[in-house]
Amino acid sequence: MSAAVEQNMASDVDYINPVITSTKNVFEMMLGASVSRTGLKLKTQVTPEHEVSAVIGLTGLVQGTFVLSFGKEMSFSVLDQLVGIKTDEVNNEVCDAIGELANMIAGAAKAHLAQLELSLSIPNVVTGAGHVVHYPSDVVPICISFDSDLGPFTIEVGFTKPVH
Repeated sequence: MSAAVEQNMASDVDYINPVITSTKNVFEMMLGASVSRTGLKLKTQVTPEHEVSAVIGLTGLVQGTFVLSFGKEMSFSVLDQLVGIKTDEVNNEVCDAIGELANMIAGAAKAHLAQLELSLSIPNVVTGAGHVVHYPSDVVPICISFDSDLGPFTIEVGFTKPVH
């Protein structure tokens, strides 16, 4: 990893740690599932690693994007754990559950980032293999990989430099 890449990741740690902590807390409280971080890297491809992604825009003293991404099977498990509905297809209920989970995680992280005066958009859920999430051209998002009792998933977070 280059020094510039390491510096970029180090400068983002103040934003990333609240996301990791919030993810663990929300999964434990809302899904009864334990979570462990398995990786952290700068995102180099434009497609999320999984087929179901909730995307939340962030505005305030920084601009950014939060993406929670699950495989189809895990998204079905999240729906079942969250509201007790079983399914084997990506439908409106699955999308609503994934969007709500993303909203809970991003909202909890926002509470730890009060100095950024963030506002969150309503989650949009995008599905299908190979879907693309575009970030502002000056943003290099960080991809955080997790494993949980329900399966693996990722969160991508990218912020612009703070406005002074």
